Amino acid sequence: MSDIFEWMPEYSIGVDSIDQQHQELFRIFNKLSTAVSQNDSPKSAAAAMHEMSQYLDKHFTFEEPLLKKHPDFDHHHLEHLKFIENTLDFQIRFADQDKTVHMDMLSFLYNWLKEHILEMDKEYFRYLKENNLLDN
Repeated sequence: MSDIFEWMPEYSIGVDSIDQQHQELFRIFNKLSTAVSQNDSPKSAAAAMHEMSQYLDKHFTFEEPLLKKHPDFDHHHLEHLKFIENTLDFQIRFADQDKTVHMDMLSFLYNWLKEHILEMDKEYFRYLKENNLLDN
């Protein structure tokens, strides 16, 4: 099965470490999507969701110090907190064996990755680079 969300060069924000982390998020999302679409054991989907949560925590911890100089950093941080809250909700629903959780979760993750990484992150890092606020 092919990936439903492939990394393309135009998704790059121009910061290698962040681009590599975003590519890893795409890989984990596709792993989760495959586990759900192929009706793998619930353990496979749960493991992929746990991997996504763990990796995003690592990613946010790395990314946020880079973004602190952006004038709207608090909004970006709030978006990260909302994401964490949503993923915790999905994990609870999954544990409760909610039958709709898989598709809801994939839809949410796909849209969040697309909008957050490809729009918000790209704009924030563009601003930081243009204003020489990004430490290299």
